[in-house]
Formats: sequence, structure tokens, C-alpha cells
Amino acid sequence: MNSRERINTTFNHEEPDKIPIDLGGDQSSIHIKAYKKLLEFLEIEDKDIRYADFVEQNVVPCEELLQRFEVDTRYIRPLNSMLKENFTPIQEGKHVGIYDQFGIFYGNFAYKDIDEILYYDPVIHPLADFKTVKEIKNYEWPNGRDKIPFKGLRELAKKLREETNYALVSPPVGCIFENCSFLFGFSKVMKYSLKKPELIIAAMEELLDYWIDYNITYLGEVGEYLDVACINGDLAEQHGPIISVKLYEKMVKPLEKKLSQKIHELANVKINYHSCGATSKFLPHFADIGYDAFNPVQISARDMEPCSLKKRFGKIITFWGGACNTQQTLPFGTPEQVRAEVKYNLNCFKPGGGYIAANIHNITAEVPPENIVAMFDAIKEFRHY
Repeated sequence: MNSRERINTTFNHEEPDKIPIDLGGDQSSIHIKAYKKLLEFLEIEDKDIRYADFVEQNVVPCEELLQRFEVDTRYIRPLNSMLKENFTPIQEGKHVGIYDQFGIFYGNFAYKDIDEILYYDPVIHPLADFKTVKEIKNYEWPNGRDKIPFKGLRELAKKLREETNYALVSPPVGCIFENCSFLFGFSKVMKYSLKKPELIIAAMEELLDYWIDYNITYLGEVGEYLDVACINGDLAEQHGPIISVKLYEKMVKPLEKKLSQKIHELANVKINYHSCGATSKFLPHFADIGYDAFNPVQISARDMEPCSLKKRFGKIITFWGGACNTQQTLPFGTPEQVRAEVKYNLNCFKPGGGYIAANIHNITAEVPPENIVAMFDAIKEFRHY
């Protein structure tokens, strides 16, 4: 099989020739520091390093590395979103960082050496002081119908579709509840979800409108060439959901379902939904919403053991990620320990299809190149059906 056939087969919960491999998504890429060490270790040169996501400091892996790891995916990002390595963040008060389209400022302390900054966190929350639904509705929300960010993207997607057999994947094209935590601040969105839910619902409705418009524009350009669309929405932490499943069903799920339905209506794509943490209680809801896959499969979180997940939910959703414990084994284990863990996890996830192998979220800055190579080499070794 070629890469596209392999991914489509596994999405159908049938066994392909071998497990598909992913690297390079906004939640499956690699930190720029780890990337540079990896390139040096493998003696690969990347003369044009670009950020896939500047906030998380992850990069767009070069083609030579993707081929070295036999990666089956390629990402169709707005070309002007991929900032160059030497991009300089702006300063706002005591922070340096970058604004996103919603007016959220992601920053770190300005007194730090730029080269020592590992990540940028949301530090300016534009809706933090809003008290009424009217204020939220009157906020200057971005225009999802703006075609400027997608200039030249259709030609790139068409070329990759016609000249390669890779599965083509979008960057995140939706984020509703999680975006609220950045707009209001995490503590306030938790408080308001219980005390003032009308504010959170109003913000989510505005976000839904934006992301529907965004998908009409983005998928209007590349939808006919795309295989997978990605959506973000962190709903859990290490030990369990950050909001109750009951509250999720009432407040969040109906809006997320509308976005999922619209994406499926606009293009013949599968949807890969991202949520970190202990998400097992949400998986039936994800399947009901119309999410075809779930990423990053944080196996170190509570109730996220690979064989158990596969047994309980393997027939209703595709697992995307989960190859190696990114909090312990990958950064701090030996290559031999990495190989053994990958073997175990793949043996759990692979039966019957429905599994795409990838690191759990982005490979972090401290991960040694030997372990990254060990992980992908083990995936290649144990991926065959």
C-alpha cells in the first residue's frame, strides 16, 4: 500500500500492510532544540528551519527526515503561518511573545535570553474583564472568510496530491472550549463554566462561527485534496477531565458537533481530534460527535493504558499517537527501554487497524536524539501486520 491507502484503510478499522506513521503535526512534531540535535545526530541539513507553531516552538520537519522515518503524512499549513527560525517576538510589558488572531498574547518573561525560552504561554487574556454577553458579542472577532492566509495553498495541495501518495493533513482548523481558556484565562473559564455559563457559551458560539467560516475558506481551497482535518480541544489533565462529562454534554458537545458536521459536509475528510490528558470518559462522545480519530493518546495519564483503551474503544475510534511515554521513557529512558515500550504499545493498538503511530504530543526539547531514532526505528520494526 502507499501512504494514503494505508491511512484510509486504518481509518476504516481494517488492517493495512503496516501501521501508518505520523510526524509533523501541530501536536505531533518536535521542539526546535530537539530537532537541531536530531539533525546533527543523523547528519541531515535543513537550511530553512520554520516553526509549525511558534508558541510551542515546534518545527516543520524537513523532507529528508520525514523520509528517514518513513512518515506517511504531510501537512497543508497556511504558508504565512510558518515563521522562520530567526523570528523575533515582540515585547508587551514584562513579556515577549506573539499575538494570535483572537488577540491572545502568548509570552514569556522578557528578562530571559530568547534562546533559553522553551515555550510561550497565554499571558494576556482579552476577555478576562468581560462581564456581559453583550461585551462578548461586540468583541472584534477575526474574519474567518479572509482568503489572504491561504494564498498559494491550493497549488501546493494539488501538487502534493497529484505527485505524491502521502496522506494530506490540515493543521488545527477548530478549537472551541480550549480557546475559551486562553481568552478568559484558565481559572476564570473554570469558574464561569459553573457560575456564569452564559459567558462561556456566548464566547464558544462566536468561536464556532469563526471556525465554520474558516473551514469554508480553508476547505474551499484545499478540501478536495485533503485526507484529514484536525481539531483541538483540551478537555482533561493528568488525572481526569477538567470539566465534568455532564457539563461537557450540556455546554460543549452540541457546539463541537456542529463544527464536526460542517467539516464533514464541506469535504470528504476524516477528523482527528486532539485532547491531552485522561480522556477515556470522553471517547464515546468523540465518536458520537463524528470524530474519526483521537490524538495524542496520553498513555501516562489515568485510565489510558493502551491495551485497555483498544479493547474498550478500538471499534469506534482510531487512536493517533501513543507510541512512547513522552513524560518519562522518551526523555529519560534508554534506547532499549524506548524500543521495548514501543513494541508493547504497538502490539496493543495495531490489531484490526484503527491506529496511527506517532509521538505523544510534540517531542520536547530535552529528548536525546538517540531516543527519537530508537522510537521511530522501533515503530518501523514492529509496524507490519
